[in-house]
Amino acid sequence: MKIFSIILMTTILSSCSVFDDDDITRPVPVDSVFVNNTSNLSADFTAKIYCGSYCWKNTYFEKSINGNNVFIKIFAVSDESSVCPAVCVEYQIPINITLPVSGSYTFHFWKSDTSSIDTTIILGM
Repeated sequence: MKIFSIILMTTILSSCSVFDDDDITRPVPVDSVFVNNTSNLSADFTAKIYCGSYCWKNTYFEKSINGNNVFIKIFAVSDESSVCPAVCVEYQIPINITLPVSGSYTFHFWKSDTSSIDTTIILGM
């Protein structure tokens, strides 16, 4: 019985860390985009977000390519257990996109589910 109790307590305590994770990941809208550099198969951008948070631990982006359309969505990971001041913080997020072939591509940077910032770039032609 004692061994069973120890195993049970160890299992419960180790599973608590799964529920203690206060990190929240959410998409964030891009306010402006700057093209820094292009080459035959890649484009470097800087996406600006004007109302970020001091609680953001990091940001990352996801891309999907459908033909000559490239859809980019930026996500922020924040610590919801922290107390954050209610002020806007500007973030600049570097984005490097590598494409399979040269050509004309339209990049769509997510602003909301119904809008995006769009820019068309010709690579390697």
